[in-house]
Amino acid sequence: MVPGMHEPPSRYNVTITVSGDDGQLPEPISFAVAADEAAWRRSASIVSAHISDRIISIVTVHAPDRYTAEAVARAVVSDALKRQAASAGRPAGDARLRAETQRTSAA
Repeated sequence: MVPGMHEPPSRYNVTITVSGDDGQLPEPISFAVAADEAAWRRSASIVSAHISDRIISIVTVHAPDRYTAEAVARAVVSDALKRQAASAGRPAGDARLRAETQRTSAA
């Protein structure tokens, strides 16, 4: 335990919505693979749904607070977008990320 810290990290579910500025989104399967690898590197997990104009991802993170959880979740999705674009041989486009956080019970 960290000195001055009285609670263990909590589990947070962070919803990240991605919409491409140019209307194009990553290919679903390659994005899922890149997102899973990015989440694994940060000891998180991710589930994504692809719809016509956006990707909705839920990233589960153990973190000391909401802000840290959001930062980790944004990094997971950002890395997945970059890796997926690099593997497809095209530049990573400008995507807009929006985050919403929910603290869950540690069950």
